[in-house]
Amino acid sequence: AGHLASVAGLLVVVAVVAVFLGVQSKKPVGSTGRGGFELVFRAEPTPQVPVVNQVAVARAVSLMRQRIAALVPGAKADIAVTSAEGKIFVQVEGGTRIRRARLLSVVGTAGRLAFYDWEANVLLTPGKTVASQLERQDPGALRVSQGIGSAAPGSAGADSLSLYQAVRLAAAQPKQISADNSREGPEYFVFGAPGSAACAAAARYYGTASATGHCYLAGPTATADQALASLPAGVSRPHTKMFVVQQGTVVLEAVPVNPAHPSSPSDPSAQFYVLRDHVALFGNDITNPRQSTDQAGAADVRFGFSSRGRTEFQNLTARIAHRGDLVSGLGDTLNQHFAVALDTQLITVPSIDFKTYPDGVPGGSGGEIPAGSTTSSAHDLATELRLGALPIDLKLIAS
Repeated sequence: AGHLASVAGLLVVVAVVAVFLGVQSKKPVGSTGRGGFELVFRAEPTPQVPVVNQVAVARAVSLMRQRIAALVPGAKADIAVTSAEGKIFVQVEGGTRIRRARLLSVVGTAGRLAFYDWEANVLLTPGKTVASQLERQDPGALRVSQGIGSAAPGSAGADSLSLYQAVRLAAAQPKQISADNSREGPEYFVFGAPGSAACAAAARYYGTASATGHCYLAGPTATADQALASLPAGVSRPHTKMFVVQQGTVVLEAVPVNPAHPSSPSDPSAQFYVLRDHVALFGNDITNPRQSTDQAGAADVRFGFSSRGRTEFQNLTARIAHRGDLVSGLGDTLNQHFAVALDTQLITVPSIDFKTYPDGVPGGSGGEIPAGSTTSSAHDLATELRLGALPIDLKLIAS
């Protein structure tokens, strides 16, 4: 069970994905009764569910109700989840003791795990993969692959990018539709010019420090109109710059220093990476997640792999080990990595020791995931893993 022990903090940051959801006004808060509120989500397709139909929406509603029952049981009777015309409504009665942020973390995220071959998919600024440049000892490729000083691969500072830099790089990549993509369709991002009135308005709106470069205004959204409708108050369209990231490329936030408190996209200090969106293993191949403790007594979650998952995990780590052996033949030992992401957040980028595992890491013994400092966090994590990811994507359109 120790093969994945380095997957630190996996899924502890489920709530972070809520800050990436586009928001626009629908009707005033409190329409469900005094002190109550409503969250409205638009159901959107994924590569695995390319057409949002009633079956997919009904499954999502069922999973959202199960999450509420398991994770906020005291509020279950006061929270209604319904659907109509491709939208899902979560209505909270007045007097219910649950914060919006907590409810969003329970129902508003897809909770979709993805395992990537790190070097084979992470892109350098020219748009080439790190793996394609390692044999020629490209300095940038070495930094992203091996990290810089105390900054480990995938973390902020290991040649990570600002959100503007990452989106600009991602927008320059061609559309690459395949069955192993993690998302469906294009994504739209909007930025403001350095020192502009739009950036000043965004800093006030998001409660962040003023950006020294281009500032985040909105996104990602599924359409340009949705992105423009999500602009902060006081920002007009002529003072914005929009980018379109086509399917086949993803922008992932760097592994957070503190998994319990990751940055938001509006934070000028947040860091990102751009990857080709070829997922080697999805989270639905994790089995029997359960709350546990490690040898030091810290809370964690242990799990196994499905039959397919065991095979795919060993295949993934075998490819990584073989590449590590190849690129290390020139002198230095350059162990290669896989990356684990939860929706738009990188969680960890562990290495594979090609000398210890020349043919990959066997998936038969599963893995274990540190789950924070409390047994309740491990319980929540195990429960969400057990229930599984939503079959569709959700975009918050009113709260």
